[in-house]
Amino acid sequence: MVKHRHGWTRGLFAAVSLALMAGPAQAQFLDRAMAPETVFGLALLALLLGAAMIASFWLVRARAATEAENERLRTELTDARNEAETRAAMIAAEGQRIVAWRGREAPELVGQLPDGCPAPRPPEGFLQFAQWMPAQDARTLDEGIARLRERAEPFRMEIEMADGAPLEIVGKTLGALALVRFSPLGGLREELALVKIEHERAMQTIETLQNLFDAAPLPLWLRGRDGALVWINSAFARAVDADGPDEAIERELEFLNAQDRAEISACVAASGVYDGRLTAVVEADRRNFHVVDAAGPLGSAGLAVDVSAAEAVRLELRETMRSHSETLDHLTTAVARFDEKTQLIYHNAAFERLFDLAPAYLEGQPDQISILDRLRSRGILPEDRPLRDLKAEIMAAYRAPQPTDTIWHLADGRTLRVFASPEPQGGATWVFEDLTEKFELESRLNALVRLQGETLDCLNEAVAVFGQDGRLRLSNPIFAEMWGLSKEFVEAKPHIRTFGQTVSVSILAREDDSNASWQGFARAVTAFDEGARESQWGEFELSDGRVQSYGIVPLPNGQTMLTFTDISDARAAERMLRERNEALVEADRMKSDFVQHVNYELRSPLTNIIGFSALLRAQETGPLNERQSEYLDYISTSTSTLLTIVNDILDLATVDAGIMDLDITEVDIAKTVGYAADAVRERLRENEIELEVDVSNAGKSFSADEHRITQILFNLLSNAANFAPAGSTVSLRAARLGEDVVFKVSDEGPGIAKDDISKVFERFEANPSGGRQSGAGLGLSIVKSFVELHGGKVSIAAGPKGGTVVTCRFPVRRSLADRAAE
Repeated sequence: MVKHRHGWTRGLFAAVSLALMAGPAQAQFLDRAMAPETVFGLALLALLLGAAMIASFWLVRARAATEAENERLRTELTDARNEAETRAAMIAAEGQRIVAWRGREAPELVGQLPDGCPAPRPPEGFLQFAQWMPAQDARTLDEGIARLRERAEPFRMEIEMADGAPLEIVGKTLGALALVRFSPLGGLREELALVKIEHERAMQTIETLQNLFDAAPLPLWLRGRDGALVWINSAFARAVDADGPDEAIERELEFLNAQDRAEISACVAASGVYDGRLTAVVEADRRNFHVVDAAGPLGSAGLAVDVSAAEAVRLELRETMRSHSETLDHLTTAVARFDEKTQLIYHNAAFERLFDLAPAYLEGQPDQISILDRLRSRGILPEDRPLRDLKAEIMAAYRAPQPTDTIWHLADGRTLRVFASPEPQGGATWVFEDLTEKFELESRLNALVRLQGETLDCLNEAVAVFGQDGRLRLSNPIFAEMWGLSKEFVEAKPHIRTFGQTVSVSILAREDDSNASWQGFARAVTAFDEGARESQWGEFELSDGRVQSYGIVPLPNGQTMLTFTDISDARAAERMLRERNEALVEADRMKSDFVQHVNYELRSPLTNIIGFSALLRAQETGPLNERQSEYLDYISTSTSTLLTIVNDILDLATVDAGIMDLDITEVDIAKTVGYAADAVRERLRENEIELEVDVSNAGKSFSADEHRITQILFNLLSNAANFAPAGSTVSLRAARLGEDVVFKVSDEGPGIAKDDISKVFERFEANPSGGRQSGAGLGLSIVKSFVELHGGKVSIAAGPKGGTVVTCRFPVRRSLADRAAE
């Protein structure tokens, strides 16, 4: 383009020169052409030609300068690349690796860590720090890099690699770059880094142990060389009633008394360790502690293990063993305990009497074999087998996995049941039961049974005894009369299977009792398995409408007794009582359903309304205008009043249902009165009413339900505040009179008419006369119910200067009988 413009300019100058050198004709033509318009056009043309020449000259110079600048930049870029490669080589030679972040771009990695370093060489693996360094260090490094990139906060850290070598990581910014340098340490720096890492590890270990000791349920402490406390755990602080370890150390609160501490200090100074049992008062209770205190380079450390429970168990065990020994001494059954060497270690008085052995001989702890020899020489042991077999039988009982039970028939005619129970630690306990009298009693019993068989005829219940073959052995007349059996049939001793087709009345089938039939009776009577024969009881209904109870009683020698009793009248009475009980249960269920219905269907929505009202007042919900705020106040006031009424109804319904449980504790009188007074103080202030409280003569505490006492006093004070005129005084006084605590709440209001005093405790009986607002009439009803639940009394009377005085009387100590009745 420049060359083209230069050619056009040279052509124009040539044309002008030819015009100047032309002849006269041409000059004449030029003269005619030198008109003003022509001159102006030529001037303009000349101006354009000059501008074009100047622009062409400037463009040539600018192009030359641009080419020179490009050449210079290429040279500088080459130098910069050479320098960067040189620096990268230097970084790689030093065994370092640098990660650089520029803004949100991907990081660049420069250099490599030395061979043998566990860090991965590929950039992708290297940047996954959690895969090649400890997890905690990786999290700390990620957090440091995030702060470096976001807030330009430099950091420095040393970590220990998997091979134990330390690695230094330094993060800092350079202009717009965030640089993190990874470099292994060597020499003195490596030793310092390892020491630092070990120190941090030791501090972390100490912190972990300190957290463990602080969470331990036993008191621990550290003392300096001067014996003063320098650290304690939370259990120590709780034991000395301190809010925390710092407060206990600051106030120098000690767990042990001065005498015990002096004993510990002297023992630690002499031997380095104290190990003993001491007592200390914790939570107003003196307890036993196993205290261990050991000396250390900076002082001493100790701990105390509460062994009160173990001591109590040990004492209880000792008392139990003593009680057991005394109990065994009063038994008529002989008991003796032998150790693993068969030596006698315990026996009761019955053992001495049974074998007529001298106490002095038994106190020498003879072995069981020598006792057998002595008894054999006196002709007491059984003679039905050799002494050798008897001794082998006794020794086998020590090795038996289960207790053994044998019978000894002594030479003197007595019969003993010998029971041996091996002990897990070795030895055995032997029980010798004299069955001689028992066998005699059984013989007498058999005679008595035969005698009683003759008296069956006089019984009012039907009785029949069947033999092992299933045939009738004996029966009374009531049995034949009940089933309509003839005398000949009974005397023939029929088999029980024939009764079903012979009786005049039949048994109605019962699905729930298969034995209530003649087939069931026959199975029970003819059963061969003695172990399966058990007494059975039940009842059935006859076809004539009578209800009978039956019993199947196995007798000795395979015999079985059937008994039948007419219980028609009893079942009719039982049916009537059951129907009445079901009606009472239904009434109780309806009452419980009412309580649950009010609780879940009324109180729950009210609680939601109150919660949402509070939510609307919250700043997060947004501002309210004046009318909305006023309406919200109405809603809150109404729902709170309604919730109070519902709670009162629930309390009264719970009392009526008999399911109100009192949480009887020691009630702090002053604190409880303070709670009730604080609850109504704002209401009294709004009505300019003064409150006088006097509990100086009431004592410190009494046994009651603190929550219900607070509710009683709150209702009384609320009632007084409602009727007391502005500028008057409401008083609450408490005093102890004998075995009672008396609370009196009085006001200076209009009082209650004498005719209305008897009705004020009735439910829904409101007396708005002179009151600021009319309630549901449940406050005084609740007061009366709760006072009477505590075994107290409540009364209302006129005040000496007008107004009303409500008196509540509570027993100071409630008897166990009262609590059991609740």
